[in-house]
Amino acid sequence: MSHNIKRVIVVDDQVLVRAGIQSLLGGLPEFVCTAAVSDGHAALAACEAHPPDIILVDMLMPGMDGLSLATALRQRHPDIKVLILSSSTESALVRQVMALGVRGYVSKDFVLDELVLAMRTVSAGRIYISPEVSVALMQQPAEPDVGLTPKQCEVLRGIAQGHPNKQIARDMGISLKTVAYHRAEIMARLQLHDVASLTRYALERGVLGSAGGAGSLAANQPSACTAA
Repeated sequence: MSHNIKRVIVVDDQVLVRAGIQSLLGGLPEFVCTAAVSDGHAALAACEAHPPDIILVDMLMPGMDGLSLATALRQRHPDIKVLILSSSTESALVRQVMALGVRGYVSKDFVLDELVLAMRTVSAGRIYISPEVSVALMQQPAEPDVGLTPKQCEVLRGIAQGHPNKQIARDMGISLKTVAYHRAEIMARLQLHDVASLTRYALERGVLGSAGGAGSLAANQPSACTAA
C-alpha cells in the first residue's frame, strides 16, 4: 500500500451509515477503509490488528460509546487521528471530546463533501470542526483562564486559523519578529508546543470567533481575549 494512502476505520452502530461511508471511501484514491465495525470494543480490536491513520467514530453507540473509545485510543494509540461523528452540538460535550486529543468533530447532518473535507483536513495534521458546531462553541464560550495579553490572543487566533507568521504580522500591523516573540511567549505560558494543541486550546477557551465557511473559524473579537 502506498504511503500516501491513508487507512481508515469506520465505527458506527448503524449499518446504513457504515455502508455509506465505505462507499464514499471507495471512490477516494487517497483513502482506504480497512475495517467497518459497529461498536467501540470491535474498533479497539481492529486498531490492534491493523492500526489506521484515521478512525471515524460515532458518538452514541451501545456498550463503549465514542467518548470512551476516544479515551481508550488516546491511551493505547495516540498517533491515530480520531474524527468524531455526532448529532450533538452541545459545547460542553464538544470541549470534553476535543480535550481528549480528538482531531475533528463533524455534525452527523454532514453532506459527503464535508466529510471528505474533514478527513483531508485531519489527515494534513489540522483540526476540523463543523461550522454549526463552531457556532455553538462561540455562543457558549468557556471560562477564560488564558493569562495572555490581547496581542497574544490575536496571535493565538491567527495560529489557530492556520495563518503563517507573515500573514499574522500583516493582519495585525506588527513586525514578523514581534509575531515570533508572541508565539514563543504563548507556547511557554500555555506549555503547548504545536499548532494542533494551540488550535484545540483556542477552541476550548473561546478564543476564536464564530464560524465562517465549512470548517473555518472567523476572527471576531471574543470576550476571552478582551478580558486579558
